[in-house]
Amino acid sequence: MKRSAALLLIALAAVALLVGQRLRPDVAAHPPMEMLSVFPSETQPGVYQQVDQRRLEALADQGWELVGVTPFVYRNEERNNGDMHGPRPVVTQTYPAYFFKRARVR
Repeated sequence: MKRSAALLLIALAAVALLVGQRLRPDVAAHPPMEMLSVFPSETQPGVYQQVDQRRLEALADQGWELVGVTPFVYRNEERNNGDMHGPRPVVTQTYPAYFFKRARVR
């Protein structure tokens, strides 16, 4: 009986501690974040330019953290090497998009 009362008291104290931490208004569950997306630029209709490496380095210097890279544009071009007969080989170019995050400064 004494043992079960002690376990019950410890369990109630743990629940009270957890509820108390959740109700604290000054502590956010997650820090507010800023999001940024960088896409390849379209120089002409259907013609794209890769994101400049210096721009990505500048964002890293500003505190942006790279969280994802995904192919944004697939461009297929047929190439002719002059000696082949039949269908021309297709060359695929990929232009990635970059996604960043950083803690929002208040």
